Amino acid sequence: MKTLISIVVIVGLAAVIGAVVVGVRSFDGTVIAKPYEEGLAWDEARKDRAELGWSIKLNAGIFKVGENDLQFTLLDKQGSPLDLPAEVSLNFSRPSTDAYDRKVDVQKLGAGLYRALVNFPLYGQWDIKIYLIKNAKKIEFKERVFVGKG
Repeated sequence: MKTLISIVVIVGLAAVIGAVVVGVRSFDGTVIAKPYEEGLAWDEARKDRAELGWSIKLNAGIFKVGENDLQFTLLDKQGSPLDLPAEVSLNFSRPSTDAYDRKVDVQKLGAGLYRALVNFPLYGQWDIKIYLIKNAKKIEFKERVFVGKG
């Protein structure tokens, strides 16, 4: 009986040590570089979006590893396409690391409709951040998407 308990304890400790080693090796050390400033910016962006009533609708529902044609529409309070003379940019990143953070070019296709070619290198969860810059004011829209294996 003592041998069985010893084996269970050793297996349990090995599992915990293995989890710690994997966690330390896969964590890049930075959760958020400047958390206070990021929090203030997030609050301000949320307030701006609420005041304006603008939103983003992703037109592509299924993403896969590799090249994806991501189209999105900027919508006003009533849900109609919003055509603005503004700069639009798009960043995508993994929630767990900044190693895959990328910025891609955005093309305007029509009234409120935009397109970006996004190359997802890995499957799993990804954050897509779309920035609308007008008159030195930057409004951020964030969507979390799942990218399939193919």
